[in-house]
Parts: sequence; C-alpha cells; structure tokens
Amino acid sequence: MKAHPKRITACPLAAVDQRLADSHRFWHQAEATYFDPDGFRLGAQSAIQALRSVTFILQKNKRAIAEFEKWYGAWQKRLGADELMRWIVDARNRIEKEGDLEAHSYVRAEIVASYVDEGPRIEVPASLFQNPAGLLRSVPTGALGEHIKRHGVLRLQRRWVENTLPGYELLDALAIAYGKVAELVHDAHRQIGLYPPETIHNDVGQSYDPPAMGWRMPCMIAHERPRTLSVALADGARIEFEEKTVAKRITRAEVAEFVANPRNDPRVAMTRDYKNYEALAAGYFEMFRAVFLKDGYHISILFLFRNMKLIKHMEIKVENVQQKYLMMRHLAHEVTKTGADAAMLIGEAWMAPASSLRLYERPADSSLRKEALTLLLVRKRGDPVDCMAIINRDGDSVSLGETVMSTPPTAFEFAPFYQAWGRTVPASWIETSAAVMSQAKRE
Repeated sequence: MKAHPKRITACPLAAVDQRLADSHRFWHQAEATYFDPDGFRLGAQSAIQALRSVTFILQKNKRAIAEFEKWYGAWQKRLGADELMRWIVDARNRIEKEGDLEAHSYVRAEIVASYVDEGPRIEVPASLFQNPAGLLRSVPTGALGEHIKRHGVLRLQRRWVENTLPGYELLDALAIAYGKVAELVHDAHRQIGLYPPETIHNDVGQSYDPPAMGWRMPCMIAHERPRTLSVALADGARIEFEEKTVAKRITRAEVAEFVANPRNDPRVAMTRDYKNYEALAAGYFEMFRAVFLKDGYHISILFLFRNMKLIKHMEIKVENVQQKYLMMRHLAHEVTKTGADAAMLIGEAWMAPASSLRLYERPADSSLRKEALTLLLVRKRGDPVDCMAIINRDGDSVSLGETVMSTPPTAFEFAPFYQAWGRTVPASWIETSAAVMSQAKRE
C-alpha cells in the first residue's frame, strides 16, 4: 500500500526550494527592468545561474532522497535531451567563464486580422520601433486587404533575443526553463514522500494546475502584455483592455428563495452533474434561455470547465472585432493557468446565410441578418458543440425560437484555445477565419 505524502515543518529540501524561489525572484527583476539593458542583463543572468544551481544543491542533498542515483539518472537523461535545458547549462558556463550573454533588443511587428496566427510578421531592431511602414506595405490588395485595413490590428512587441537562442524571447525561455526545473523539484518532494509546494494565486487564493501551466508560476504566463502596443489599422486608435474581479454579494432573500424553490432558479443548472459536455451544453443553454427571456438580453460570458466542473467564468466586453481578436488570444492563457479542458462562450449573435455573404462580409453587415442567442463549447478532446435559438422581437417583448443543437464545422474564434491545448487548428478554420463566416458574436 502506497503511503500518503507527508506535510512536515522542516523540509529536507528547503535549500533546493529556496534556490528555485530565488530564480523566480530574479526572473521578475529582469521583467521589471525590461527597458533597461543593464538591469535586464543582470536579472536574466542571475536567473540562469540560480536555475542551474538548483540541480547542484539537489545533488548535495542526495542522501535525503531514496534511490537517488536511479531517480536522478532518469531526470538527467530527460533534461539532457531538451534543447532549451542544454542551452541553460551552456549559458551558465559562458556567464561564469567568458562573460555576459549577447542579447539584443528587437521589436516584433505583426498584423492580426483573424483568430489564427496567419498575418504577416517581421522583426526589426528596436531602433526602428516607430517605423512600421514596411509592414503596412505588405498588406495585400482586394477583398482581403480591405478586411485587414478595416478589422486588422498592428501589434508591436519589444523582445530580448540571445544570439545562441534565436527561436525564443529570452524572458519566455527562462520561464519555460523554470517550469522544467520546478517539475524536477516537485518530483523530488514526491520521491521522499512529501507534498510538493502548492501554486496559489496570492490575491484570490485560487489553486492552479502546475502541469497545465508547464510548471511555471501564473505570473510567468502572458507576461508580454506590458511591453506590447496594439493599434487599430482603421483609425490608429490604441487598443487596450483590462481585467476586473468583481465579487457579487448574494442577499439572504436570494439564498432563502433558492433553498425554498431551487427549481424556479435557472442557476440550478450549474449545480447538476453531467455525464458529458453535450449534456452540459444543453443544460446550461436552457438556463441561458430563461435568463434571456426574463431580462430581454444576454451579456457575453466565457465559462471554463475541468472534468465538467465549472472552475471560472468571466464577462466579456468588447467594442469591435479587433478587440475580440486580441481578447481571445489573451483568454487562452487562462486555459493554460487553470488547466481547463473545455471553454464555453454564451451571448447574442448576428446570423446570416453563408450563401448570402460577400467575400469577407460579416453577418453583422448583412441585410439578411437575424439575431440569435448562441452557445459555443470547445474542448481539449472532441468536437465543438453549438446551441442556438433565433431571437424574435415585437416592440418591448421578446421570444426565442426552438433550440437547435449541432456540431459546427468551425469554431475559429477559439483557435487560440486549441493552440493552448496543443491541438492542431483544422485547416478549414484557417481558410474561413477571416473569410465568409456563418456567424459572428456581437461586438
């Protein structure tokens, strides 16, 4: 019988834990001084040295770990086969014996005009930060060009790149390497029968899923936002969005009503156990129908699930499609942080027959458009699930048509989520993501 892990006050691997924490602290020092070359160099190189020393200190404490040689030998083979981890070893040796790393600052300029990463992209030296004209000249002509100019976003991102690691932004490379070393440290705790350190968000007390995050800390994911500038090609306006956590208080009267008549409250759908995500989508959509018929409208909400249990939900507010292109990419990071295996977006949509749309025309611009309440669920494994009901308005009164449930051929707005799950985005999504669309969420 396998013994349960122990929680003890004095951890035999405390020195290892401390050095891993030091590397995290140095990573943040580099992040805080991203626009100060000397400060960034010191922080990044200190993080590399601290990461490398974690394994040295672990070997010094090998007596605390049962069957150390066998256990650590397997880890050495695994990390030795990893290109990035071999770079960390080489980089530390160069810092110690030869001098500083040769890192250079660049600006990555790209055009975002769909939910998939298919737009033109270039990297230029940081001194050319204010001269993206060359990228704009690469925009094609015709219907595609008009779509890009109307709905596209120019995104400029400052990046440090080291000469011997050209495929990575340096801070991101260190975050990934931190995750690989953190996994080693967690496994060392398990090897001696201890609970590994737990990753918890300090502000809200939410426990995260380390394997889903690649064993990084949550703050090391999506860290590029502060050094990214996004501009709408249509009018040059800067595109920004913010996140707010709002705690809604439930009154005693609401609690009493729910306890007395739970079936009268549509939220009961969120308390049920579902056998599969098809049943979950159907159950939730009935709840959304009830809410819509009561209020006469429905806001856009993203729900994240793990093992068919709700773990997080967020209201989505966007003013145009440019913001939504960026928002969906950002929200995909929440999938990584939380370990969600399904995501569901509910809201109102414009619908139009695909055959009636001109190339790149959005349903919102069609004369044949209709309103609908829609739910679209995507998951780490399996096909998308779609629920839809046509909205009928007559003055101040509203009604809904019957629910139609289907497996849609595309769910291209969720392409960033598929990438977060390591799934290949179907070719059909890429072909239609910025072209003829059968539906589009209300912006």
